[in-house]
Amino acid sequence: MKSLKAKFKKNESQDWSKSDERLLQAVEQNEPDKVAALIVKKGLCPTKLDAEGKSAFHLCASRGRLDCLEVILLHGPDINVTDGTGFSALHLAAKNCQPECLKRLLQ
Repeated sequence: MKSLKAKFKKNESQDWSKSDERLLQAVEQNEPDKVAALIVKKGLCPTKLDAEGKSAFHLCASRGRLDCLEVILLHGPDINVTDGTGFSALHLAAKNCQPECLKRLLQ
């Protein structure tokens, strides 16, 4: 199991770029316009996991960044995709008491 986790982290993080990091930062700072620009101009995947197993999509749900979540949902991500710990965005919104994100993900 440990080698599988290490392999997973290696494969996911090797494609991680500064632009991907900027996308996470834009979500952290609740900047939906910047999130949209990075997804469109840089062609970023908001569900891509970093070395710690988190993605911009999952971060939106867990931190209650509804405006950023709306932007990401406009680009049609697989809403059932899980983070590095096996939680979907829906799980994270519920676990972290983010009712608005939870409602939006259930729509």
